Amino acid sequence: MKKRNVLYSMIVVFSLLTFSLFTTPSVQAAYPEQDKVIEFLHHSSAGGGVALFLMSTENILNKTGIVKTKIQVQSRPGGSSAVALNYLKSKEGDPYVVMMWSTSQLMAMLRGTTTMKFDECTWLSTLVETPNAMIVPYDSPYKTLKDLIADAKANPKKVNVGVNSIGGSEHLIATRIERAAGVKFNITAFEFSPTVLLGGHVNVAFGNTGETSSHVAARRIRVLASTAEHRMPAYKDVPTMIEQGVKTSFTQLQGFFAGKGFPTEAYNFWQGAFEKLSKSKEFIAFEKKVDFVPFYKNGAETKAFLLDYVKALEEDLKYIQANK
Repeated sequence: MKKRNVLYSMIVVFSLLTFSLFTTPSVQAAYPEQDKVIEFLHHSSAGGGVALFLMSTENILNKTGIVKTKIQVQSRPGGSSAVALNYLKSKEGDPYVVMMWSTSQLMAMLRGTTTMKFDECTWLSTLVETPNAMIVPYDSPYKTLKDLIADAKANPKKVNVGVNSIGGSEHLIATRIERAAGVKFNITAFEFSPTVLLGGHVNVAFGNTGETSSHVAARRIRVLASTAEHRMPAYKDVPTMIEQGVKTSFTQLQGFFAGKGFPTEAYNFWQGAFEKLSKSKEFIAFEKKVDFVPFYKNGAETKAFLLDYVKALEEDLKYIQANK
């Protein structure tokens, strides 16, 4: 009788254990795990505006405690974003690799120079607009945008314009000016075009406030126009291209995205983290310091916004390909 009771008790215990295995979710560490490192990936050189944006964002996220797990900024330059995008593609499903997006990444995917495709992107946020200034050497004969356009019309392909990458924001600004003003530039890509401008190798370049303000103050360069639809906060006296009769503009944005298969838990975490970042006093102060314009959108809003934004880029690409 005792043996039968013991056997019965063992069966009950085994049944309860089996039931709990099927009904109790497995215990997993919450994302992001403290002993991991989150990689903030970008495509550009260490000294440019992209690196400044990434390092500042990483610093604020960690110092404020919005993200307690350590973040490291990693640069993988090459191929006008293709190298970095191919790396992101290889990290499919990895919740610890997050990449900054801007025009260069979008154009690389449109041009097919990367294995990464639009439908494989997990859009996480848009954070800022980074208006660009059209710049020339301070002693340039071009004192206004009108001077530049007049010379470009008289001398097709003789005005040398430096851009940071083929398909990047500076390249698109230059080609939109060509289309709007009916001119042709000699456009060349360099690693960092403002430096090349200072060296006297090009006549015109583009850069944001962080890349240009010290040179403007030292009278090494002159700002001819804001390329955005509005004047730049740091250069309020400098009119836009539209105000000067060139009916075009370009909105350069920066945000974050991840690759295919990005886990839902990680996606939800970054939705909260980037919203908190955009509202933090530290990030707002950073925006003002470097002349960025707040432009926060969450992941779903970014995905919807990019539909029309990318259509405009497709028209830019058609023009570029037709005018090689």
